[in-house]
Amino acid sequence: MRERDTYHFLRLGILALFCITLLASYGSADTANETGSGFIVVTNPPSADFYTSTRYGTAPFTVSFSDSSRGAAPLSYHWDFGDNSTSDRQHPYHTYKVNGEYTVSLTVSNSYGSDTRTVPAYIGVGDPLNATFSLSRAEGSVPLTVTAYGRTQSLPANWSWDFGDGATAYGQSVVHTYTTPGNYVLSLTVTNSFEPLPVTMNRTIVVGSPAPTPVVTQAPPEEEKPDGLIGLIQIAKGTTTKNLPASGIIPPQFMALAAVITSLAVVLVQIIVVNIGIIWQFLLKFSKFFTDLLWGHAVEKLSAKEIEARRIEARKLEPHFLGLSSTEVLVIESAVFIVALAFMLADRAELTLTTVLIYMAVGGISVVVHDFAHRVVVTRHGHDADTRFWGLGTAILFITAWLFGNAFALSYRNLVRREGGEVPREVGTEMVAGPVVSLVLMVFSLAMVSLGGLWAVAGGIGFTINLMTALYSLMPIETMDGLGIWRWNRGLYLALFLPVFAFYLFTYIVVA
Repeated sequence: MRERDTYHFLRLGILALFCITLLASYGSADTANETGSGFIVVTNPPSADFYTSTRYGTAPFTVSFSDSSRGAAPLSYHWDFGDNSTSDRQHPYHTYKVNGEYTVSLTVSNSYGSDTRTVPAYIGVGDPLNATFSLSRAEGSVPLTVTAYGRTQSLPANWSWDFGDGATAYGQSVVHTYTTPGNYVLSLTVTNSFEPLPVTMNRTIVVGSPAPTPVVTQAPPEEEKPDGLIGLIQIAKGTTTKNLPASGIIPPQFMALAAVITSLAVVLVQIIVVNIGIIWQFLLKFSKFFTDLLWGHAVEKLSAKEIEARRIEARKLEPHFLGLSSTEVLVIESAVFIVALAFMLADRAELTLTTVLIYMAVGGISVVVHDFAHRVVVTRHGHDADTRFWGLGTAILFITAWLFGNAFALSYRNLVRREGGEVPREVGTEMVAGPVVSLVLMVFSLAMVSLGGLWAVAGGIGFTINLMTALYSLMPIETMDGLGIWRWNRGLYLALFLPVFAFYLFTYIVVA
């Protein structure tokens, strides 16, 4: 009986344990029914996603954002529009007011978690295209390399280049080389997200044939110009490489000597033509001229003959201005103009207003001061001075200037009307005044060369004019100064003439 009770008790225990397990199962089933899944539980976390109908526009730009996220409902939303603005709506609208590129992000959450999608530079706000381009050069000979650079305030932009010779390129700045001559149309097409249509611009590139290759010759090294007096003389006298008619016959360094010889020869021919009527007499006197020249008398005779033939005599005129008559003032003014023109021709100077004024000013000072020096001494001796125009001298002045680049003559003469006989000492002191003053002006002009600029130009002109005037006036020709000085004091004449003539030859022959 006891064994049966024990067995029965065991059965009851097993039955009770089964009931308890069954009740627990039913309790779990009820809980599962509350979530609507039965015994199997499945989770559905969110996956964020979004889209818009348009991404680019001009400010103010209103964008409609649409949610396309997935996940178990209910879902919550958090939008970040990239301009410090947010929204918690599922399908929000947002207006961008400032140009720029904006990063948009969406965070979606539900009971199983959250997810975020971020898209950099998703929204672009800007202006329509306002593009131009520039070229490094638009014409030249092959090979022609052109650099093209696009400009716009409407970024971002896409640049497409067509060079017109089959080549293309992309980018804001491009480089292209044309290798065939011709005319090419360079085309640029620009687009951006804010312009509905592309913008195209064209420029014509002119490519010519290559220039002939020049023959390169090595230039000789420049010789260093000496300083000091020789350097000043080189600057003062200017270049000797002038286009002169006599350049093919006479070396440049002998042009100055040729001017002296020509000047005297013209006077000689004039005298011979006046005094000789037939060819035979011309030949006889021509040979006699050179015979007398060896003994130092030809020049004196030749000028005396000319004066006698032309009856040149000093006139007694009424002074009006600084001891000058109105006729003499006109002669001196003409002489100033003639001297300026002759030395401009000699220097082959450019005919500009500044150049003409400088030559007129310097020539005027040289002529007036030279003549005034004569007149002062003549007046002190109680005589009448007369300044006369000299046509032959004017012709010689322009002939030597044109042929040799050295205007060697004077366009006027100084004559003296003396009451009573000539006193050699008076005549000599009167004649020496002009050349001495011209020499002083020559030295002063040479010093001006060292100042540079226009002073150097004026100094060089003054140096040349006064050197020529001093030397020519010392020539032993009647009505020139030299003959009167020679008759008074030959030692003084030689002390003046020989150094001046030697300096003249040194300047135009020795100094290169």
